[in-house]
Amino acid sequence: MKRMLAMFTVLAVWVALAAPPGAAPNTLTAKEKAEGWILLFDGKTLDNWDPNTNPNGAWKVVDGTIMTDSPRGTTLLTKEDFANFELRLEFRTTDNVNSGVMLRNPRPHPAPPGEAKGKKKGGGGQGYEVQIRDKDPGHYTGGSYLTASLVNVQKAPADAKIRNGEWNTFDITADGDHFIIIYNGKKVVDAHDSKLTNGAIGLQWAHPEDAPGTKIEFRNIRVKRL
Repeated sequence: MKRMLAMFTVLAVWVALAAPPGAAPNTLTAKEKAEGWILLFDGKTLDNWDPNTNPNGAWKVVDGTIMTDSPRGTTLLTKEDFANFELRLEFRTTDNVNSGVMLRNPRPHPAPPGEAKGKKKGGGGQGYEVQIRDKDPGHYTGGSYLTASLVNVQKAPADAKIRNGEWNTFDITADGDHFIIIYNGKKVVDAHDSKLTNGAIGLQWAHPEDAPGTKIEFRNIRVKRL
């Protein structure tokens, strides 16, 4: 009986983190708007995302999702920076991927004046990464921080696996040096780190480390400043 009650509790939390019952994907309810939630993706455009971080249209809108299957690694950043916030989103992918959600990510440096047009801009460094990766760490860069871990800060439990082909949920809070990650309804990270205080939210794709034919989709991306 206790086990069944625990299962129902987890299910109730997972449902609460996903889109509200009856709500269309990529929309906000009146209650969410009143609470200060901001929709980062409307299901149709990338208007809230920095086009300079989307080389060659690697990230595109497909069937109400932000999707990439690019053969090159890429990180799509929001136009605005976020310091303290709660971020909720869903992702769907398959096995053999190396992806993630970036927090407080620095901006790429603009090309110096007079530099050849079209030359790649310098990197701005990497923010905090919430990992999306289940495979043997020997195959990928990034060490042993697997799905739902806050890379180089705290590892998520080993059972925090990707539900391949299904929608998975993240509820991520960054408040000062305090980070909480709830993955598919279960709190998996509760940690402190003060290296970065502000920056963009990003969707990361680490191809070519991924297996051929892989892709990832994101939807219901919403954030509330704290």
